[in-house]
Amino acid sequence: MPCTARALVVALAAGLLLAGCSQVVAGRPNAAAGAARITVAPVADAEVAPTAVAALQEYWRAQFPAAFGRPWRDIGRFLPVHARDRRVPCVRSAADVKGQAFYCPAADTVVWDADGLIPEVLRVEGPTGVLVVLAHEVGHAVQNRLGLDELQERQPSRYPTILLEAMADCSAGVALAHFAQQPPPGLALGADERDRAMSALIAFRDPLGVEPGDNGAHGNAFDRVSAFQDGYDGAATTCAQMTITNRAFTQRAFGSRADAARRGNLPVDELLEGVGTDAPSAFARLAASAGLPGWQAPPLSTTAGRCAVAAQGPAAWCPEENTVVVDRAAIGQLEDRFGDFAGATLIASRYGLAVLQALRRETTGASAICLAGAYTGGLLKADGSFTLSPGDLDEAVEVLLRQDWAGRDPAGAADPRQHGYERIALFRKGVVSGPQACLA
Repeated sequence: MPCTARALVVALAAGLLLAGCSQVVAGRPNAAAGAARITVAPVADAEVAPTAVAALQEYWRAQFPAAFGRPWRDIGRFLPVHARDRRVPCVRSAADVKGQAFYCPAADTVVWDADGLIPEVLRVEGPTGVLVVLAHEVGHAVQNRLGLDELQERQPSRYPTILLEAMADCSAGVALAHFAQQPPPGLALGADERDRAMSALIAFRDPLGVEPGDNGAHGNAFDRVSAFQDGYDGAATTCAQMTITNRAFTQRAFGSRADAARRGNLPVDELLEGVGTDAPSAFARLAASAGLPGWQAPPLSTTAGRCAVAAQGPAAWCPEENTVVVDRAAIGQLEDRFGDFAGATLIASRYGLAVLQALRRETTGASAICLAGAYTGGLLKADGSFTLSPGDLDEAVEVLLRQDWAGRDPAGAADPRQHGYERIALFRKGVVSGPQACLA
């Protein structure tokens, strides 16, 4: 089917978009917006997509010449497709657009399913979800105007699909950062809406087991939010300068048939046994590298003892007894909802608190999240029995986006300025730069 290299295929049947609709384990909601919120009258549902495309066209009309020193050519057409439509550019029929949005270079047209995709994204993630989906596709039009489509045709190994998808996610982040300051009519973009935009974006992640080099790979949730955040915190030139040599992608194939059969998830008791053995050793090595040799990391326990640790969430550090305590049932519920590494991420953040105290550092949730990322980054490189499966990084992203547990201090308090965006950014810092960046 033509143009599907640019397609965002929504996995409605797999329930990915619906993952944000229900809470299995109660968590503490964000106390306050981390960014200034500009109040505007909300736009009607039917006007969300038209308002979004008008704003995106206007934004790039000004931004493209400023960033790249060349004129912008308006996108030829924005086309909402309905099932009754007979002629649709770049595909055989309207049925080929079902559940998709894509940019077709041959027709210079952004196309989307107006009957299924956009209403569902709007229902689940709100107007900002629609905005980020369309901003991604407009990002592909930006690439086209930079000549990257021609470069991909001539040098596909240098410009694989996954790289162009990351660049489009990055461009979406650039646009949304602008709209956070100057929102389109009726489309306010505060910290909560920014989180919902990322939630919509990661719903389109690749299925488990897809490798970066696979034809049509779009990226896992970790890589997609990474690209989005790089754009949000950067500039249009940040996205254009991405290359296959300066951009690392983390998704991977299953290492064994057994791991594939269980979708990368260990039974809860096996997970706790694995983390309970691996994390203390890893954090003891971290402490030693930071100047504290011989430190004994706390054991992992399913019994709270004398500590009142419930305020920290399903996993907690008990400084009185120097123990990391987990609520086994709650960890099981997290695994059912997100996957096993959601619980492992929370446990790692509690070990982060323990090592921070041992190093006489302030025991903040921000540093704990970063150290959980550093621990996870080590597992990316690990070749032992306890390592990452496909989907583990995505599970970490999901729990960090939707819950504040990893960001709580020993008293159970979370920084009210810290939203999902900030938690994921702290985790990424640890994954990419290691523990030294967390302790700097």
